[in-house]
Amino acid sequence: MNMPLLRRALCTLLLLTLPLPCLPAAAGDLAYRDQLVKEAQDRRLWERRPWQILLHYKKTLTGGTISRISDANFFLSPTGRTDPAAELSATVAAFFGPEAPDGEHPICRFPARLAWLSEELSIDPARLPAAVCSEQHEQIRTIDARSAVLVFPVGHINSPASMFGHTLIRIDGPSKSNLISYAVNYAADATDANGFLYAFKGLSGLYKGYYSLMPYYQKVKEYSDLEHRDMWEYRLKLSKEEVDRLLLHALELQRIASDYYFLDENCSYNLLFLIEAARPTLHLSDRTGLLVHPTNTIEIAQQSGILEEAVYRPSQGARIVKIASLLDEQGQQSALELAQGKRPPHSIETAAGTEQEKREVLDLAAELVQLRLARKELEQDAYTKLYLKILAERSALGTGSEAAYAVLPPAPPDAGHHTSKVGLGGGVRRGEWYAAVQLQPEFHALLDPDQGYLKGAQIKFFDTLLDYVPETGRPGLRTLHLLDILSTAPRDRFFKPYSWKVAAGWDTEVMKDGRDSLVFRLNSGGGVAGRSPFGGILYGLAELAVEGGRHLRGTAAAAPGMSFGTVEQVRDWWKVHLEGSAFFYVIGDDRVSLKATLAQNFRLAQQQSLSLGLSFADVSGHGVSEQSLLWNFYF
Repeated sequence: MNMPLLRRALCTLLLLTLPLPCLPAAAGDLAYRDQLVKEAQDRRLWERRPWQILLHYKKTLTGGTISRISDANFFLSPTGRTDPAAELSATVAAFFGPEAPDGEHPICRFPARLAWLSEELSIDPARLPAAVCSEQHEQIRTIDARSAVLVFPVGHINSPASMFGHTLIRIDGPSKSNLISYAVNYAADATDANGFLYAFKGLSGLYKGYYSLMPYYQKVKEYSDLEHRDMWEYRLKLSKEEVDRLLLHALELQRIASDYYFLDENCSYNLLFLIEAARPTLHLSDRTGLLVHPTNTIEIAQQSGILEEAVYRPSQGARIVKIASLLDEQGQQSALELAQGKRPPHSIETAAGTEQEKREVLDLAAELVQLRLARKELEQDAYTKLYLKILAERSALGTGSEAAYAVLPPAPPDAGHHTSKVGLGGGVRRGEWYAAVQLQPEFHALLDPDQGYLKGAQIKFFDTLLDYVPETGRPGLRTLHLLDILSTAPRDRFFKPYSWKVAAGWDTEVMKDGRDSLVFRLNSGGGVAGRSPFGGILYGLAELAVEGGRHLRGTAAAAPGMSFGTVEQVRDWWKVHLEGSAFFYVIGDDRVSLKATLAQNFRLAQQQSLSLGLSFADVSGHGVSEQSLLWNFYF
């Protein structure tokens, strides 16, 4: 066997796959370095698509180039973010740089660049300097990448940072267990729970987004157990070689930051570069519009033909709800008391009920104990003792029907409507006809079809309604909601979330004298919700409204109030929202505003619907009725 050739081949495997150091660089290799730099310049390699992808370069409106990554640690040239040619030359030169601490040499820091440049320039690995990359060697050995999966955790209703859902990439090895795989994630470093603050920072790029590579079970635990988020998994049609390229790029992106923008440069957009790095012939990031969301990522990837069929992974919360639905209230309470340690597991044996009911009580109790551990309500030792006691009692009852616990998959994310909407139509207000145009740039209204979206959640930005009244002869602004978030999270015996809302923008309100006036309105509130007898959501909120406008008695007005409503999915194609509200102005004005609204949405197709609204308001004795009909097109 030709040993020099073998050693050269091992080094060509990116100096990473095995912890074998390559031969130190000799003085003459500096000339070799300059030769490679010149060849790269002569061939204008910086214009090649793989290089553009690896550096996340995009064209600017003025015809220049800029990387979507803003972290200076990602560039080896001072002008590398805007100068692809300079960055390429600096990268080749840096591979011949002096010895560096473990993991800090450019050979270790930029393995995907090294792999591509080695192929393009036929770099002799034996002439590169020694580089110690211990952590990277271990990561590559541990991950042992074979395939990749695009994962979509659905939105979390009580977190404004998670209502859109999320995307990440799982890298699978030879094991049949996905939980020991690794996940590539990009997320904002955001801990703000306040909806206004989160929206402001997210829209203006004040958050930093970071790439990370971590064990997948940590993400499953975070999204499924703690946040009760179902997951959808789409295996990527990539070869082993392509998955290796994806992994190498993920390794060089670890702990690299970039400006995070909620509506475009987010988790969804930035993960597209990883898939493109695996297969540069794809143009996924080029097909995004001004706004990008997790569902857009899935749709774009599907259209490229790189995704296999979706696989549904229900959250632990969904599983608990399913098992609980098989029991009556007494059985549910028994399971809860078992999980809380308030009664011994063997007491189930003497309780009334069939063998199957006893199995269900114990199975539900076991799930609830695991949930308590995830919530940190139990220490590990206390959890182990209680869990094993429940399992011991459960094993004495034999196997049951696992199929009875199966959670019916909801509509997948790609079955939902697009995230922007335009509505055309009109209506009658105060007996006068008007034409109307509504533009909802983002994202999902409570009345929009639920397929593919989080039930009971609303999050909208810049929702605008313009009307035209023939009698006045001019168009007018009816509403402009800068931000409108509503979370109606049902409570039950096991989960007790609070519902809340926050909204800011201009609304047309009826004044005390009966006239309409456009006012700026801040509205926030909190309360509770529950499941209705018909499968929908009932909610009640205590609210506070603060307004500013020229027709108010004072400069500003404030009113405490309340609202009650129900949202019912009558049929797959028919949705109803009934709401009543009352506000009592105590500062800056002295009117009383009572409103009742019945709104319905009829789904015509995946991207089309009709919305019908009927409302009546009584403001200090002035009654105002309105009826409207809009045809909605989602795009």
